[in-house]
Amino acid sequence: MSNEQMKSIQLRIHESLGNLESTLGSREKIEEIVLEIVDKTPQQFNQIEKVLAQKNSKEAAAILHKIKVRYAYLGLDDLFLELSNWEDTLNTDQAIINPLEPLIYFRDMNSQINDTLKKSSYYLHRDVAASETLPLNGKVVLVAEDDEVNSMVFELFIKELGAHVVVAHDGNEAVKLTLDQKPDMIFMDVHMPFFSGLEAIQQLRAKGVNCPIISLSASTRLNERDQSIAMGANEFLIKPANRVTIRQILMKYLESKEINS
Repeated sequence: MSNEQMKSIQLRIHESLGNLESTLGSREKIEEIVLEIVDKTPQQFNQIEKVLAQKNSKEAAAILHKIKVRYAYLGLDDLFLELSNWEDTLNTDQAIINPLEPLIYFRDMNSQINDTLKKSSYYLHRDVAASETLPLNGKVVLVAEDDEVNSMVFELFIKELGAHVVVAHDGNEAVKLTLDQKPDMIFMDVHMPFFSGLEAIQQLRAKGVNCPIISLSASTRLNERDQSIAMGANEFLIKPANRVTIRQILMKYLESKEINS
């Protein structure tokens, strides 16, 4: 990677993290997200290497599916698309001449990105006024997402509007917490362990839960959208979801009036 390309990446990361903090007014939460990315992503690339050595391309694609969204949150949409293309290749069971070649490339990219992230907290310290209007005070929103970074980002965006957030890390926990906490709305990731978000939605609807459920996936496959709606989801949202989209969905189902973005 050239120096100019690296400088461009650094600028986009700093700008994206700064925008998140300016929007949410929480330096500490942004630092939590940064630490989560720095700690977890290298471990997950190591997991990909292990499963590729076992010729398990589907499992490698599943891990990659969780990783790729983080780069979009960092403003690196081009890298998100490159990872999506690699994920599609792994999912097709096509013979890959050198399956470790893209891994080496992306792991090197991630190493350089992590070096930038480790220095980023210095640039995040700003005085940000707290939001004066919290239209969803008293509302409870459940976020079912097994990736810590994705769940933290959703939690930040939702709390900005004043709602209380409950986090589930798998489909089984999502069902239990929904029945216990009775949330006003649910964001449900399609790809989760134990049983999928689709199965969780089906179980909740069968048990009479009628709150709005928004199905989430980083995949653009039409069948996932159709399956989500068939199981009882109200809408299907492609990750990474931006702040404006999440706000619009929250206000659509939990508040009659619109909120300015």
